[in-house]
Amino acid sequence: MLKEKALQVLDELANKILSTISPTKLVVGLSGGADSTLVLLVAHRIRELNPNFEVLAVHCIHGLDADDPIWFNHCTKLCQRLEIKLVTPKLNIIYGNGKSPEDVSRQERYRALLKNTQGGVLMLGHQADDQVESMFLALKRGSGPYGLSGMRFMIKDERGTILRPLLELHKREIIEIIEALGFNHVFDISNTYLKFERNFIRLKVLPLLKERFVGIEKSILRSSKLCAYEHDLAMRYAKEQLDKAYIEDEQKLDINKLDLTDLPLITSVLRLFVLKVASMPAELNTIEQIINLASISADQHSVIAIDDKYSVRRFKNFLYLVRQRELPKKGKYKLEHGQSLTLGDFTYSLEPCTDPKESFACKSVVLDFNLVGSTKFKPLKRCHSRELKKLFMEFNIPVWQRASKPIVTDAATNQAIALADLCVFNLNTQANGYKLVIKAL
Repeated sequence: MLKEKALQVLDELANKILSTISPTKLVVGLSGGADSTLVLLVAHRIRELNPNFEVLAVHCIHGLDADDPIWFNHCTKLCQRLEIKLVTPKLNIIYGNGKSPEDVSRQERYRALLKNTQGGVLMLGHQADDQVESMFLALKRGSGPYGLSGMRFMIKDERGTILRPLLELHKREIIEIIEALGFNHVFDISNTYLKFERNFIRLKVLPLLKERFVGIEKSILRSSKLCAYEHDLAMRYAKEQLDKAYIEDEQKLDINKLDLTDLPLITSVLRLFVLKVASMPAELNTIEQIINLASISADQHSVIAIDDKYSVRRFKNFLYLVRQRELPKKGKYKLEHGQSLTLGDFTYSLEPCTDPKESFACKSVVLDFNLVGSTKFKPLKRCHSRELKKLFMEFNIPVWQRASKPIVTDAATNQAIALADLCVFNLNTQANGYKLVIKAL
């Protein structure tokens, strides 16, 4: 490829991004291979065209390969040549217990890249060949239209904004471009290891298909694009149904507002529900478990894992997206106004409250996490006492949240004065009052 043509392609890639996003920090995941090298050149060109853009390269050191120093030295020299700042986080890769080095490396790499993005835009070097290979991997996993649709040029989710500017280019084209521009790259020997599924598809499956079916790559990419269109269209309707049943501040879904008999619709709605916290839609068998949980009686304690952080649980007629949190250990903990107490993944503090029906006069209390559900208490304006577990039911506190809700007692008299942040047991006759505030980390 001539240098003039390569510069033209570089400008086209840069201008597409310039027309898509406002000036920000561009964070490039830089391995030193051909793909990430071209992405870095695109980011560099964007900065030349608009100096309001900042560019940062992040080269992750995995610590699993003897060639790590070769990659590191190459990336260092490349960034020096382009006058781009480079950071090189060392990944902590611990695998086993069903987790492969490949999966753990990918998760840790994304974590490091996103940590350095911090409100900017992450740019990655996935290209057209990756799209083709990803579709075969999605077929192997039994993915639906979303998985078969592959990667998008731009995606915005809970991680932030991610750009993949090279999805229209194949590897051979990318190598021609960077060489025409006077740059080189490092070849990753691990790309020849057949133990990795993607390499097996690239080196064994695709060559046979290309030999038998001329132009199959274009057909696969066309199918992938159609899957993306059809998925997006279906999700528009599914989102309308989700919005009718979803309660944002509690991350829960009202089962009574769902048609559980319409399997295509409820499957799409639940996949969107899960997608609110997960980076990928749930597998079909997971969705089927959630449908079953929603269909049976409300008195259920099933936990359906989504990933290592989130699960779906049911309480009464609601499905909850529950983040795993460390609960406070049983015991008694003193808390005074002006202080904050961290117990597990929760913080506790005493905040001023002017409503005598919701506050207590004590500014020095003890949080008691030892009490059992059969212990009885009498909330304010009640004519009789109720068991703790029944009070939790009355206040619609799911079972998994109850261990974070202590009884508040007066530090001086040891008298119970409130049930966490839910209710008080006596009218506050003082001018000033306080209430317990609980926040999840």
